[in-house]
Amino acid sequence: MDAEIKSKLINRVKENPYLNHLGIEFTSIEEGKVEAKMPLAAEHKQYSGVIHGGVVAALADTIAGFAAYTVTPVNLDVLTAELKVSFLRGAWGNELIAKGILIKAGRRVHFSECEIYCDDVMVAKASGTFCIVNEYIKPD
Repeated sequence: MDAEIKSKLINRVKENPYLNHLGIEFTSIEEGKVEAKMPLAAEHKQYSGVIHGGVVAALADTIAGFAAYTVTPVNLDVLTAELKVSFLRGAWGNELIAKGILIKAGRRVHFSECEIYCDDVMVAKASGTFCIVNEYIKPD
């Protein structure tokens, strides 16, 4: 993996308020493969005590997207065009583990998948299509 891309990816994580809010911590970053963990808190649960599907989907989108980002030129950015999440079972526990892998890298579109685990049990599987775009610069 290109050192400049890895450095940019790590900085993106550090500067991302949403990832920081969720407490997502990357545990492995390789070309085409990203793993992370996310601690679970009471506010992540829905009325029955199971982790809300939106929390699981947000983690899957993030990790699948970052797997795509690992092979994207440093001057370009990655945006989610489509995300499909299959919820396999309810998640109860203290932590989610996410494993993202790049399936196909293209010039303008990448395709990635992500598996989400809770207590060593797969609770969701997601796939996403990610557009490669010019780097987004925030307006002043």
